[in-house]
Amino acid sequence: MIDALIVGAGPAGSLAALLLARARWNVTLVEQHAFPRDKVCGECLSALGIDVLARAGVTHFPVTPIPLGRTLIHSTDGSACEIALPRPMWGLSRHVLDHHLFNSAKAAGVRVLQPARCEGLFPRVIIRNLISNEVESPEARYIVRADGKAAADRSMADRSSGDFGIKAHFVDVNGPRDAIELFAVDGSYGGLAPIEGNRWNAAFSVPAARLHDHRGNVAALFDEMIDENRALAIRLRNARQMGPWLAAPLPRFGVSDNWPENIIPIGNAAAAIEPIGGEGMGLALRSAELAASALILARAHTVPVDLQRLRADYGRLWKIRSAACRALALAVSCKPLARWVMPAMDGCEMVSRAAMSIMGKN
Repeated sequence: MIDALIVGAGPAGSLAALLLARARWNVTLVEQHAFPRDKVCGECLSALGIDVLARAGVTHFPVTPIPLGRTLIHSTDGSACEIALPRPMWGLSRHVLDHHLFNSAKAAGVRVLQPARCEGLFPRVIIRNLISNEVESPEARYIVRADGKAAADRSMADRSSGDFGIKAHFVDVNGPRDAIELFAVDGSYGGLAPIEGNRWNAAFSVPAARLHDHRGNVAALFDEMIDENRALAIRLRNARQMGPWLAAPLPRFGVSDNWPENIIPIGNAAAAIEPIGGEGMGLALRSAELAASALILARAHTVPVDLQRLRADYGRLWKIRSAACRALALAVSCKPLARWVMPAMDGCEMVSRAAMSIMGKN
């Protein structure tokens, strides 16, 4: 029997595997995609996530992350505000971050099944090798879900936000290399963030209805969105797209009180936040650290994992941030609200500091 089976090798899954392996746990990590790979994401790592990586000693990436010290918000009416971040964030692609953490987990002795898909957990684990088609059913004391799928009794309808995330990389963007820029468009928002390789990551939240109206043509939809924000049009006037558009549904849900026995969710399997705050990866990494610590502590004292405490820790992580980021998204996306919110944040340092604090930027 293995000690922990971890499903999903994104930042949360790989970090949890690494921390448990260092504690001499027998860990198997299952990932269905080949690495390195790209993924829909804002590609901004918050100070929360940077601190987690520093404690784990895995901040020495093969490339240098881009330090981001401020946020610029551009409304559809041409107004803008600038907010200094209390602590710098990093611009870093998922291609680099995920591969680095995945390799660190393998180097720590984690057994990796890749490409392999977990096709069942009840009444037994079913893992299929996607090359040989062979199936195995390992027994595990604990299963850690890091696959972005809610581990509790929650339907997809309960988890869906009705929005899609779209993402692509660009070069030759006419914008700053030390800032995250947010742009309001018709009923939605998105951002440009510099990443390694002199590129920018463009990531936007779009209503599913708008994507449907364009028959899934993300490029055509994005061209329309550029026309809705003059600042965005200026930034991308001479830009060149590098690689294809990616699209994926955006979930939005809180921490559940109902976890199946011996299954611990981390990252977007535990909760999903509005992406406007740039806290998604940081929260995923911190939840992985909390879960690994709870498992290690329980085995050291030969007691059951304190799931009630872990859920409470998750609640403190996600609840206030989730409400704050949702409020900011609505304010930026709604023209009447933006006319009031933008001047308030730009003209009053106390207001902007309070907003940053509520979103966890301190």
